[in-house]
Amino acid sequence: MRIRLNKLTSQLQFSQRFFGLVLALVCGALPCTNTLAAVHAQQPPVPLAALQDFVAVYERIRLKHVEAKTDEELLQLALEGLILKLDRFSSYLDAEEMARLQQDTQGEYTGIGVELVPEGDYIRVVTPIDDGPAYRAGILPGDWITHVQGKTVKGLDVHAIDELMTGSAGTEVTLIILRKGETLNFALTREIISTQSVRSELMRSKVGYLRISLFQNNTGQDLVEQMQALKLAGADRWLLDLRNNPGGTLGAAADVADAFLTAGVIVTTKARQASSNMRFDAKAIDPSEGWPLAILINNGSASASEIVAGAIKDHQRGQLVGDTSFGKGSVQSVITLPQGAGVKLTTAYYYTPDGHNIHLKGIQPDIILSNTDAKDDQQLAAALDLLSPLDAKK
Repeated sequence: MRIRLNKLTSQLQFSQRFFGLVLALVCGALPCTNTLAAVHAQQPPVPLAALQDFVAVYERIRLKHVEAKTDEELLQLALEGLILKLDRFSSYLDAEEMARLQQDTQGEYTGIGVELVPEGDYIRVVTPIDDGPAYRAGILPGDWITHVQGKTVKGLDVHAIDELMTGSAGTEVTLIILRKGETLNFALTREIISTQSVRSELMRSKVGYLRISLFQNNTGQDLVEQMQALKLAGADRWLLDLRNNPGGTLGAAADVADAFLTAGVIVTTKARQASSNMRFDAKAIDPSEGWPLAILINNGSASASEIVAGAIKDHQRGQLVGDTSFGKGSVQSVITLPQGAGVKLTTAYYYTPDGHNIHLKGIQPDIILSNTDAKDDQQLAAALDLLSPLDAKK
């Protein structure tokens, strides 16, 4: 009886210490105010049985696991695991990853230039970044990464895989990739990736070609400036290339779509709380002058790219050419934690102007066409022919 009593006393003391630690962490991350208390008061009661199971497992790991871990380490592991199981686009970011994320939105970071998403046991390539090491090596959207630096990624979380991929500029990373049943080996040198969000050129004397590789904070402004330059060069129609564009900021996507629309909804987002819903509408100013428009998309066009393509398609402002897009119709909010780490959390789904949620479905182009020859950009040629049929006959 005394042994059992001592054990119960020990568990009680641990539980008190554990919950005290959790409370301290929560109050360090969030303001423990009457408002917060009121919000919690509106929630269902805490499931005590599940919480007791969690505490029991936590205590067993803390005392019995072959490698000793501090409370802080165990709580971070619990946090990572909690977020990992929510959905494939939510993730925990340590301080270094948060810094890289902030660099990404500004247009410069160190790596191999590839956008990835966990899917099943392995990692799927959303798209390589224009002119980055992965792009130059021939890595394609839809490739599956099975090994990094000779280690299988099976069973690893995104955090662990990112650590394998990360390194200083000039260092090498090896990948094993599965592509349509074929195993391919790549050795890539990491470098500083400076992403030029928008580039442009005049094609066939009248087509203003606009390539957006990533949606960054200033993408909308950069796009309009390059449109003005193309007008002066003689452009009177537009070709917007969003292929292999993994997305970026929601605001930038709305700005780009707004450059081609003069009225109506661009995109809406719907969250659990109605107060968090958002709606973006087009303004009457029209940098595009209402000129003919075609948009190139493929299975590497994701997220913000799909917002633009969806808005143009629903408003019948232009025609889409290429392959069905990736199908990422969710919105992630970045939450910064007190110690510099952060959480990228899926907080809403977005909907096209006609109310379509393209999550895990993608957007189907008006003209479906795949590039079957690596040396011949058939999609680009088809879009140019669509915009300038007379020039195509010359």
